[in-house]
Amino acid sequence: MSLWSRCQSVDDRYDFQQILQHLELSQVQKQIIQSRYIAVVEHIRKRVRMFSRMFYTGHTMITVGSLFVPALLSIQNSNYTTSGNTFSSQIYWATFIISLLVTICNGMLALFKIDKKYYFLNTTLERLRTEGWQYMGLTGRYSGHLLDGIAPTHQNQFVFFTHQIEKIKMKQVEEEYYKSDDKLTQTPHAKVIANTNELYPPSPDQPIQSIIQEIPEPVKEAVTSLIKSSARSLENVVIIPTETNENVLPPNRDGSTDQKKESTLSV
Repeated sequence: MSLWSRCQSVDDRYDFQQILQHLELSQVQKQIIQSRYIAVVEHIRKRVRMFSRMFYTGHTMITVGSLFVPALLSIQNSNYTTSGNTFSSQIYWATFIISLLVTICNGMLALFKIDKKYYFLNTTLERLRTEGWQYMGLTGRYSGHLLDGIAPTHQNQFVFFTHQIEKIKMKQVEEEYYKSDDKLTQTPHAKVIANTNELYPPSPDQPIQSIIQEIPEPVKEAVTSLIKSSARSLENVVIIPTETNENVLPPNRDGSTDQKKESTLSV
């Protein structure tokens, strides 16, 4: 790849693959990074480029058109016009077309949420790039503090890196498609569990007790009621002991045996 083509666009695949060749990872782990992480970065980068064009084009047309419309209206009926009705007619149609384009651009930006996606996708792309460079440099979250003093390597930090990439990806899916905020607004009286993300996999460094605390309250109440009902049913069970060999006395010297004649029922 030539230097000019690299300057035209940021090629994340080329940069990461050059460094990935020298990392102490297995071939399977390297293939996972290439097939998942680099593919996600390239996909987000293409979307960022597309939404950037739409964002800047739309806002430029809205800003410039908003300036032209009042200016054209002010000179439409000016006394200094030389062409009479012809000039006024041209100004009228130019003003109408420009105002229509401004309205269309404003409506398209609002309908497809171009502003929100432009800012969010740019943020997601930079987060993915930062995670990749931190992992390859073994800095930040990959500096070894998750392994309690063990020296960090690319091998033992691989699971944390892939997990973090999936969390960023699922965050992007949640914001664009899952619409968790809309789901919560439909049930205003429902209890909101703090720090509960249904789409996120549990973190490998997260304690089990903290995962248990994130169980929804309705599930906890259902399990508790089942346990209580099982305890009540066990309390009403009547145990009737049967005669066993323990009730038979050892034989006497004359060879006869005396058995218990009375058996008790205990409830």
